[in-house]
Amino acid sequence: MKFSKELKKIYIKLVVRWRRLYKKYRNDFRGVEVELYDLNDRLRPYFRGLSLSLMLLALASLVGSFGFELPTEYQRLNSYLEFVIVLGFFGLFLSRIFFTSQRLQLIKSHLLEALLLSLLAVASLFYLLGIDSIFLVWGSLLDIDNTFRLLVFLTKIYLILLVVAKVIQASPILISVQRHPARVIVGSFAFIILFGAFLLMMPLTTVDGQGLSFVNALFTSTSAVCVTGLIVVDTATHFTTLGQSIILVLIQLGGLGIITFATLFAIFISDRLGVGQMMFLRDVLSEDRAHETFSTIKRIVGLTFFVEAVGVVGYYLSWEGVLPDPGNRLYHSVFHAVSAFCNAGFSTFSNSLADPANALNAGVNITTMFMIIVGGLGFTTIWELVRGNPRRKIRNRKWSLHTRLVLITTGLLIVGGAVMILALEWNHTLQDYATSDKLMLGLFQSITTRTAGFNTLDIGALTDGTTVVFLTLMVIGASPASTGGGIKTTTIAVLMLTVITTIRGKSRVEVAKKTIPRSTIYTAMTAFTLAAACLFLFTMLLTITEDLPFLDLLFEEFSAFATVGLSRGITSDLSTAGKSIVTLSMFIGRVGSVTLALAFAKRVDKQQYQYPKESVIVA
Repeated sequence: MKFSKELKKIYIKLVVRWRRLYKKYRNDFRGVEVELYDLNDRLRPYFRGLSLSLMLLALASLVGSFGFELPTEYQRLNSYLEFVIVLGFFGLFLSRIFFTSQRLQLIKSHLLEALLLSLLAVASLFYLLGIDSIFLVWGSLLDIDNTFRLLVFLTKIYLILLVVAKVIQASPILISVQRHPARVIVGSFAFIILFGAFLLMMPLTTVDGQGLSFVNALFTSTSAVCVTGLIVVDTATHFTTLGQSIILVLIQLGGLGIITFATLFAIFISDRLGVGQMMFLRDVLSEDRAHETFSTIKRIVGLTFFVEAVGVVGYYLSWEGVLPDPGNRLYHSVFHAVSAFCNAGFSTFSNSLADPANALNAGVNITTMFMIIVGGLGFTTIWELVRGNPRRKIRNRKWSLHTRLVLITTGLLIVGGAVMILALEWNHTLQDYATSDKLMLGLFQSITTRTAGFNTLDIGALTDGTTVVFLTLMVIGASPASTGGGIKTTTIAVLMLTVITTIRGKSRVEVAKKTIPRSTIYTAMTAFTLAAACLFLFTMLLTITEDLPFLDLLFEEFSAFATVGLSRGITSDLSTAGKSIVTLSMFIGRVGSVTLALAFAKRVDKQQYQYPKESVIVA
């Protein structure tokens, strides 16, 4: 439809007038923008202080409402406090928008916060206007029949997400301040362990309503974050659903690494990372190319969630006859899928998977073994198996030397371990089982022993010979860049190749037409030596503090340091000193003895000179 000439003239006049008014507005308020910019700089420290205070209040309110059984009057008072906190965040956010000259950039960098505030503001407005029918429909799905209670619930969800967002937004700042990757890794694990211990001390996390003592909470939190699986109380019967959920989150964070999660979400909800921060993360993730750091993080998280989803389906189908309730079955499936992939060994069954319904369930065994193997191969190896060697210009199936060593060593350990376990236990622990069940149980023990910690047999009933096999498999552990522990498969492979090279009289370690650098050999020797020193020291300390059989203490220490989680039944009998020693062992074993040494060692600049050589008789 064509406009008449008069309408066109009116339209043009309006456009011209609007542009003049907008230009005049911009000129008149340019000085105000400069004043606001200066004022914003002066107010920024106060904004940060108020934001931190509100976040601490929100965290305290959430812990009080979820972790403690508050009286009715305090519950309502806490609900009003949460609304006041939300109003404080709302006023702070509007103040920041008013006092800044880059409003659009501020909203983009705090998009999650802006979205949550908008949704909560709309919900509150509808509630005040009495238009609450739509909320009662959604509330019925959550078993909430009162609009006020639903609004309180939404407020809690908002505060939880906001606290998470605030912590994540701070991660790029922390990364830019601290340039030492080893110290950040150690510090991040220590922080999440202490925070997890504090959460597990809340009364509502345990069935008896008492919470855990500090020593037991610290032990359990360390075991979860370090994906070990050693327990001082029964996870299935001692913890409530809240307590088990906290353990599950700690396992997921510890399996993937806190830095990986924080960086991924920080990039999504905050500004992109700078060059210095990307270089730092490259060192944390052992990535050769800094520009592919973010892609590496996305691959790690994406692969994790995909494999865990496959595990959930496998467990869900396998427990159809054991757990008839779909919701309960899904909960157990999710918990075990995360625990198995992260090689944690935590279970929502009192005797892990050793009861007949699980020990002889082919679906449960196959799913668990698949999850343990994939989680223990390492993200670098998994991605190379999926997409080929990224370092080759032509993408084909010729794998890198790292992937070859991982696959060969893993295969030899699984097969060799299974054969030795079957040979030693065929007429002992396995004598009452059918042949097919013996093979499955032997293979499962060989796979889980290296780092996972699930068991389908009574570990305390095994022969001494099998126990020695377990000790060997445990100390070797999984592969680098994986969710498992131990001194790593490639470390053993490099050391064995070095031994063979020395025996044959060669000067270089060569395999598959490749030469392994001396720096790699030195790192492997350092990892092995530090691990041996730690195992010797902590085992000796346990023999001093505990009045228990030496083999049981040795097994416990190997299991803790290698983050395996298998035990001969003495974990709960350890004294406070013994639990502290095992806790420290789990922490060092997870972050790595080499990483811990690098975090506190004084670095020496590269030397530009070399002293004369002189031989020493060593053998």
